[in-house]
Amino acid sequence: MQLQPVVMNAAPQDSVPDSQPAQSSAGMPGKTGDSPFVQLLESAQEICKAQDQRIAEDLDTHAKSRSSTAKMLSLLQLQYDLDDMQVSATMAKNVANQFSQALTTLTQRT
Repeated sequence: MQLQPVVMNAAPQDSVPDSQPAQSSAGMPGKTGDSPFVQLLESAQEICKAQDQRIAEDLDTHAKSRSSTAKMLSLLQLQYDLDDMQVSATMAKNVANQFSQALTTLTQRT
């Protein structure tokens, strides 16, 4: 999982200083939406939402690749188990053949 760096430009790029004094906009309760501080907060929230979305996408991608890797490991373990069972079955077959030959040899002598 590789996260890309994000430059935090919280200040709006088109921010032009108001010709009005700062006291007039800060003093009025209805004008707080136009203040640079609120614009700064809104911009920071948008950046955080974009980062959260990118992190969630990266985690989803990582989970998908991890699940495919886990599936591959499971298949490899299954192949190993099948090979092990085949070796065991071959050994059991060889032991049975040798036992059969020994039994045949013993019964022919008597």
